[in-house]
Amino acid sequence: MVNEMQTISTWILCFLLCCHAKLAEALKCYHCNNLDNPACGVLFKPYQFVAQPCQGHSSRDFKCVLQREPPTGKDDWVGIIRSCYEMGSLSVNETNGCHVMKIAGLTTAAKLCFCDTDYCNHAMVTWSPASGLVVVTSLVVSVLYHFVHPY
Repeated sequence: MVNEMQTISTWILCFLLCCHAKLAEALKCYHCNNLDNPACGVLFKPYQFVAQPCQGHSSRDFKCVLQREPPTGKDDWVGIIRSCYEMGSLSVNETNGCHVMKIAGLTTAAKLCFCDTDYCNHAMVTWSPASGLVVVTSLVVSVLYHFVHPY
């Protein structure tokens, strides 16, 4: 029983390390807009796109961004753009999460959602790495508890 528990603990530790290891590769973000491809829209279909690396010196120079423009016209079409964002290229709050930005020349504003992990601009809601760690840790503790106390 103790050996089995050590083996399971070792596998869980390896899994967590693999999940949180960040390679020295460039950040990978989805690049698309729903004007060219409706699959990039609000109901995003990531299986139709290949995330591309951001071009830069390091992943610290870029974040993934999801830009949502408000509905326009009679069809209530919502503009969605997913891409890499070069830090410092706009005068906007660049912290992870969503921020409103005024669009020059228009009376409306766009919502920019920034994130800094691979493939993170797939959704309107961004999760921080700490949130993911809490969820995974809770799941592991729950599984281990039920393994040790099966009844």
